Amino acid sequence: MSERPPTVHVLGTAQDGGFPHAGCDCFSCEAARKDRSLRRRVASIGIVGATGQCLIVDATPDFPAQMSLLGEAAGREGPSIDAVLLTHAHIGHYLGLAFLGREVINADRVPVYCTRSMEQFLRTNRPWAHLVERNDVEIRSIRPGEPLNFDGVEIEAFLTPHRAEDTDTIMLDVRGPEKRLVYISDTDFFHDGLVSRACEADVALLDGTFYSHDEIKHREILEVKHPAVKESFPLFEGAKGTIYFTHLNHTNALLHPTRAPDLPDGFALANDGMSFTL
Repeated sequence: MSERPPTVHVLGTAQDGGFPHAGCDCFSCEAARKDRSLRRRVASIGIVGATGQCLIVDATPDFPAQMSLLGEAAGREGPSIDAVLLTHAHIGHYLGLAFLGREVINADRVPVYCTRSMEQFLRTNRPWAHLVERNDVEIRSIRPGEPLNFDGVEIEAFLTPHRAEDTDTIMLDVRGPEKRLVYISDTDFFHDGLVSRACEADVALLDGTFYSHDEIKHREILEVKHPAVKESFPLFEGAKGTIYFTHLNHTNALLHPTRAPDLPDGFALANDGMSFTL
C-alpha cells in the first residue's frame, strides 16, 4: 500500500456528558437539541497513519459514530479501527469499549494501549474484564516517556495531573514526518512542563472545559477542577502553533449559540471534523 502523510482527526470536542448535556435544559443545550449543527460528540481524536492504519484515542460514549468517521477519513469501505489508546478511567474516555464486546462488534483481539493502572482497572472490573477474558481486546502497555510507533507516527504518552480516583491520566505528544501535535484534553492545571510541550508543538489541542471558573458552583469546581480558558491565554501566548480548546463543558461560554466570546490571536475553538496533517 502506498504511503501518505499521517493525519490527526478531531472526532469530538465535548466534555464527558456530551453536548447537549444529558439532563440539562440550559439555553445552550436546548439550542443544540433544536439545531443539530450545534451538537458535539465527546472529546476524542483519531490518527490515520501512513498506510491507512487507524488508532482512536479514547473510547467515548460516541464510539460507534467516531469509529465510522475515522474509517471514512482513512478511505475504508466500512467502520473499523486497528487500535484504541485509553487516556484514563473517567466515563467519557472508556465506556465505548463496551461496543467491542460480543453483544455488538464481537471484536477479535483489538489492541488497547493503556498504562498499567488502566490495565489493572480493566482486568479487575466487570463488564470490562469480560472483554479481556473473551479476547475481544488485547491490552498492550504504554509507558509515559517511551514512544509508541504506529504506522509512521511516533506517539509519546506523558502523565498529566488529573483526578486519580481509579487510574492515572496520560496525554499525548504525536509526531509525524513534518509536524508535531500535542493533545491535552484533561488536566487539573497546566504546569510548566505541559505549557512547554504545547508551546513547542505545531498544533495543540488543550483542555478548555470551562471558559471561566464561575460557571458552576465553587464547591463543584474544586471537585472537578480543570483549568479555565480565560486563565490559559497568558500561559500559551507566543506559542509556535495555534492553541485549540477542546473537552468543552456545556456551560462553557464558547458554546453559547449567540453570545460566544471572541478568542485572542493564536487561540481557536476546536470543532468536530477538523483534521491536521503530520
